[in-house]
Amino acid sequence: MMCELIESFTLVLPLCNPDIQRDFLIPRLATIGVSNSAITNKTKRRDITERLILAYKAILCCYMTTDTIEHYIVPGLQALLTDTQDVVPEKQQTVDLMLREVVSKTAMANKDQRPSNAFGSKVSGFFKKK
Repeated sequence: MMCELIESFTLVLPLCNPDIQRDFLIPRLATIGVSNSAITNKTKRRDITERLILAYKAILCCYMTTDTIEHYIVPGLQALLTDTQDVVPEKQQTVDLMLREVVSKTAMANKDQRPSNAFGSKVSGFFKKK
């Protein structure tokens, strides 16, 4: 079911209103990416990882704020990079390049505002009840 959800997000992401992308789809994909490493079934983890790679490729074609990149895209891609190393090593270079690209763009946008390595993640607490 998770694979189908990711595939649906991937299809609708480029077509959605940027507010829906920023407030709903991207944070949930990041949370799925971060939690994927806890899946013990290697086949399921591999399937989810491969679909997340496609989802992140779709995300990177959309306009995103620096805040969205720092708090959701970077942590999601970092988690995805770890998963690719474990279950889809042939895709590791692809994810590494995507991560470098977004970090570089964000660093350039923020170079006058703060250090380029000061990324904070909102992903871990995204689903906590208030």
